[in-house]
Amino acid sequence: MRRRRTIYFNDSLHYYLFISEPPMDIGDACRPVDEVAGTAVDTIVYGVSRGDGLFYPSRVGKRFGDDMRPFESPIYWRVWNNMQSLIDQGLDPLQVLIDRAHDKGMDFIADLRLSTYGGMDPAHKIDNGGRGWEHEEMRRHQLEVIEELVTQYPLDGIELDYTAAFGQSGQFYFCAEEVEDYTAVMTAWVGQAAKLVRDKLGNGAQIGARIYPTAETNLAQGLDVGTWLDQGLLDFVIPVLY
Repeated sequence: MRRRRTIYFNDSLHYYLFISEPPMDIGDACRPVDEVAGTAVDTIVYGVSRGDGLFYPSRVGKRFGDDMRPFESPIYWRVWNNMQSLIDQGLDPLQVLIDRAHDKGMDFIADLRLSTYGGMDPAHKIDNGGRGWEHEEMRRHQLEVIEELVTQYPLDGIELDYTAAFGQSGQFYFCAEEVEDYTAVMTAWVGQAAKLVRDKLGNGAQIGARIYPTAETNLAQGLDVGTWLDQGLLDFVIPVLY
C-alpha cells in the first residue's frame, strides 16, 4: 500500500469520452493513463459513473446512454458509442484502463458518484419531493455497484464521491429536517462499503471519500466524516470544491 500518493483524477467525460470520436482504438482507449504515464502520478482515480449512468458494461446498474437513444446530443452519442466500440472488439472499457495503469506501475481507484444513480425512480429525488438516501433502495443499489466493481475488476480501491452533486434544494442525500436522524445511517452504510472493499480486494486495498471542504458543509449533508475517520472506515479523504 502506498503511504503517500500523487493522484490524477479523470472524470471520464470532459477530456475522454466526450471528445474522442468512435470507434476507439486501443491508443484512444488508454489516453487517461498514457497522458500522465512517466510523471510523478502514481495513482489514477477514474470516475466510473455520472449521476445518470455507469461508464462500463454493468450487470447491476444502468450504463450511461442506454435510456437516451436515439441520441439528440452529439457528446452523449460519443460517450455511448466510444464504450460500445470497445465492447464490439471484445474489450471492457474499464478493464482496459485498469490494465494500462498497472502496466505503467500505477494504482487504479474507481470513483463512484453517490448522490443519485441511473435508473433511479425520479420520485426518490429530494428535488421531486422524495427522501433521497432515506430510501433503502438507494443505499442497497449503491452497495451492489460497489460489490460488482470489487468482485469483477482488479481495482486497488474505491473512492466514494459525495461531491459533484447537483439539485435545486441544496440537499443531496437527506432532507434537511431529517439529516440529524439519518447521519448515523450514512455512517453505517460507509462501514458496509468499507467491509466490502477490504474483504473482496484484500490487503493493500483502500477506500476513501471525495468530500466537501469543511466539516460544517459535510455535516449539513449527513456526512460525519470525522466519525468515519475515527472509526477507521476510510483510508483517505479528498476535500474538493465544486
